[in-house]
Amino acid sequence: MKDDNTFGKILILSGCIMAFLLLCFYDTYKKKGDDVLNKLQETIQTDLAKQKEAPETNETKTAKKKSDGKEKESNQQAADEQKQAKEEETQDGQAAPGDTQTAAPENPLIRVLIKTDDYAGEYHSSVTLQCSSDYVLQYGEATEEHPSSEPLTITGDSPYLSNGVLRIQPKGEDGEITLPGLKRGYENPSYLGNFEIVKRDAGLLVINELPLETYLCSVVPSEMPAAYPLESLKVQAICARSYALKQMQNGRGAEFDVDVDDSVSYQVYNNQKRDERATEAVNATAGEVMRSNGEIVDALYYSTSCGVNLSQDLSQETVFASFMTTDNHTAYEATEPWYRWKAVFTVDELTRLANAWQPGTGNVTSLSIDSRETNGAIAKFTVQGENQNISVEGEYTVRKLLSPANIAVVEQDGSEATGMSLLPSAFFYLTPNYENDALVSYTLTGGGYGHGKGMSQNGARHMADAGMGYEEILKYFYGDVQIG
Repeated sequence: MKDDNTFGKILILSGCIMAFLLLCFYDTYKKKGDDVLNKLQETIQTDLAKQKEAPETNETKTAKKKSDGKEKESNQQAADEQKQAKEEETQDGQAAPGDTQTAAPENPLIRVLIKTDDYAGEYHSSVTLQCSSDYVLQYGEATEEHPSSEPLTITGDSPYLSNGVLRIQPKGEDGEITLPGLKRGYENPSYLGNFEIVKRDAGLLVINELPLETYLCSVVPSEMPAAYPLESLKVQAICARSYALKQMQNGRGAEFDVDVDDSVSYQVYNNQKRDERATEAVNATAGEVMRSNGEIVDALYYSTSCGVNLSQDLSQETVFASFMTTDNHTAYEATEPWYRWKAVFTVDELTRLANAWQPGTGNVTSLSIDSRETNGAIAKFTVQGENQNISVEGEYTVRKLLSPANIAVVEQDGSEATGMSLLPSAFFYLTPNYENDALVSYTLTGGGYGHGKGMSQNGARHMADAGMGYEEILKYFYGDVQIG
């Protein structure tokens, strides 16, 4: 019994010692853990305090703007990935690597040739510029700064053109360059962007280089009245953007190292001042173009149609004549003055025109329409003369051959247009007029104003007035195109 009691006491004493040691270890490590936790909290608080006291960097400003929703993606890698994804997007919006769809750059620079007074030619004998801000001249390896109060006149023998090219760049994004005295639709036209003056043997080329979207803000009001409905202005903006990008792709202006010029040879630029409503239409459709089968559409447009639409085949002479003589008051442009027109050419006037076109033709004995396009426009036309015939092809050539410069073209409202260098359109049919069995004249009964391809601007206006949106209007004129 004694041995058992001794063993029990020893066992109890050992347990107490173990418990004491465990309590000591717990207390020691708890204090160390608390110390580490306290130090970590102090470090975090110190870092937060430093961030509050430190000035904002560009990165923190950008992050702040992003959180407020006030700035677009600024990370270049992300932007590149977005652009690549957009380029690889199929027509139904699904990503398709390897698709060959042509992508429209978001806002590339476009080079515009500024033609001479009244768009008469490409080469200027001299150029005078005035900048609204201070500006920089770059020529060869030299750079000069000039104040806004100092106009600049350049001739072919200017030392600035010793290397053949002078570049003029306003300081500041809003700096405008004015060309005093240049004859346009408003006095002293002014331009955004940079200018180049290029010396060639024939004279000086004047080139305006600027972002595409800025360019469009001076195209839309020059091609369509800014008072037209906003939806029709959006239509014009998308057509002008698509057309400009197509010209940039096809290199048509390579002879002058430009993409387009500022005349009707391409699309009219800066013949009217920029307008808030036109600019609103450009901004509302920023970057949007029309595509067909993945390619940007060459979006032609013109003033007024004769009422024909994409579903009609008017290539047969009797069908076309019937269409032109049948009242069609449901057509969007039925009330437009140029919707229908007439012109009477005497045989004497036709003979004069024919011999001016092709000397030796002799007296005109007859006119004939040999073929029409599907939409009804004349494709081939013949003037028969006593000595030889004149055969021409294409709507523009027909309109030029039958220039009504010396006669009046009567619009459907009774008003008369005189001094025209071209017929209003090639949508017309012929009626010969006789006196005592002798041919004395031809009456041309026609409709529309312009080449008749693509979008009718007055048609778009009336459609917008009727409540149609810009996408619906575009598809009416261009068919099954993708817009975006």
